[in-house]
Amino acid sequence: MEFNGVLAKAVKEGISREEALLLLEEAKTIDRYLKLFRAASYVRENEVGNIFKFDGFIGVITPCTTSPPCLYCRRSARPESFSDVLTPDEVAIGAQLIEATGTRRVEVGGGTLWSGADNLVLEAVRAVRNATNLEVWVNVGPCLSRRALEELKSLGATEVCSSLETINEKVFKEVKPGDNLHARMEFAKTIKEVGLKLVSVMMVGIGSSYEDYVNHIFWLKEVSVDHFCITGFNPIPGTPLETRMPATSYEVAKVTAVSRLVLRKADIGIGGIMNDPQLLPLAVMAGANRAIHLGAHVHRPGVWAQRYRSVESKQFNNLEFVNLLPLTVRIVRGMGMRAEDSIEEALGGVSN
Repeated sequence: MEFNGVLAKAVKEGISREEALLLLEEAKTIDRYLKLFRAASYVRENEVGNIFKFDGFIGVITPCTTSPPCLYCRRSARPESFSDVLTPDEVAIGAQLIEATGTRRVEVGGGTLWSGADNLVLEAVRAVRNATNLEVWVNVGPCLSRRALEELKSLGATEVCSSLETINEKVFKEVKPGDNLHARMEFAKTIKEVGLKLVSVMMVGIGSSYEDYVNHIFWLKEVSVDHFCITGFNPIPGTPLETRMPATSYEVAKVTAVSRLVLRKADIGIGGIMNDPQLLPLAVMAGANRAIHLGAHVHRPGVWAQRYRSVESKQFNNLEFVNLLPLTVRIVRGMGMRAEDSIEEALGGVSN
């Protein structure tokens, strides 16, 4: 088993755990990165097509009561974070603004409220569904009851997230001391049992090994993940991990590419340190076909740092609306992909 032989196999069929590990360990040169990315792009093109999906985001809809907070989270530096949740009326306003951009689906997200989350989440989803025709999915951690998941399905929600970040229990406990890995893994299974699509997240750069990444990816394959987001650790000032080195974009891209070769028909996205339009070409090369925070989003003012003055941004009634689509759609078009037709039409065509 050697690098080029594994890639030759990968463009035709799925790869094994051992082959995935080999690719992660041996992709260390420009030549090998390009070969890996070429294989991942080929598989994406043939398995899911050349449409890049940009989701909207509305948050936060739930506070976080995880105690102690995750060491990488801004709550570790600012305990009041996640406390100022959006009302259902604000969620509805946000959904209408996002729908006007041509976006087809939106994430409503928040902190993990370990008790009492059901009603807040259901109200937010109802607000989106009553105000728009958007698909809506939920990301609030493993705090929803089975009854709430069943009601979400009846309301028309399409996906629910159970984010592990890492499958290594020791690493999980080190960076998420107030959280529960087993609860998150069981919640993922319950999401599938109810008949909803499963979203999950891995964070590169928090101490997991290549073997951990492989075990994580193949566990997601076993539970039939539908949407997998690979994020890169990005240290936040004031948190216990503020001095830890951030994940590198090429490591996130390498894990993304190997994930594509295993999870061939899943939507694969990027986040964390990769939430930068200028890193989007690297994600596209690595086989990604979806992004959450590179489209249109609505939240409290000041949550998103404005870097591009040409990007649409406005504040009103204690809400901020940011629309990155004119920039990010231009980027994916330049990489040979397209946004969904509704976004392309709303933009009226985007030149390269």
